[in-house]
Amino acid sequence: MKKIIVLLLLLVLPVTVFAAEAPKVTKLELKNDKQVITYTGEMEDGSLAVMCKLYNSNNEELDYLSSAVDTNKFEGKFTVSKNDTYKVSCANYEGGDIKSETIKVANANPKTGDEVEIYCIVFAVSVAAVVIALMYPKYLKKNRKSTAPAVKRSTTKKATTPKKTTTTKKAATKKTTAKKTTKKK
Repeated sequence: MKKIIVLLLLLVLPVTVFAAEAPKVTKLELKNDKQVITYTGEMEDGSLAVMCKLYNSNNEELDYLSSAVDTNKFEGKFTVSKNDTYKVSCANYEGGDIKSETIKVANANPKTGDEVEIYCIVFAVSVAAVVIALMYPKYLKKNRKSTAPAVKRSTTKKATTPKKTTTTKKAATKKTTAKKTTKKK
């Protein structure tokens, strides 16, 4: 009976298994260049990969990346779209302690200042030029009679070669007889 009680106690009581601790992230650095946050770090010996997560200022997870560990060093990049304070947390891929750092990104949005005004002006001038180019021929055609200078037309007729007239004997005799009859009166 003692053997059964001891066996039940061994099965019921939790047994602690001692495992080796996972390698830890020993160093984590963040840098940003406009919209890109670059992380670099170092690990203890024995790690093959690291998992890094990106959080915004509201502690919402935005993105995650896994990076290979080479000679105990790792690196990666996150792209952000707005100005905010971001937190990057990294740990061994198999678990373990988490190392976190924060960085404030103040120039994530591309500069648009003066360029927007220039683009608007160029666009407006281009549209006006296209409208004028399309409407100007119609305007000329419509107003050509009233606005065009008057063209003087010459009153002299062009010189033409005279046509040869052939008179027949009958026509000639009619003319001569008509002359004779008028003389009698």
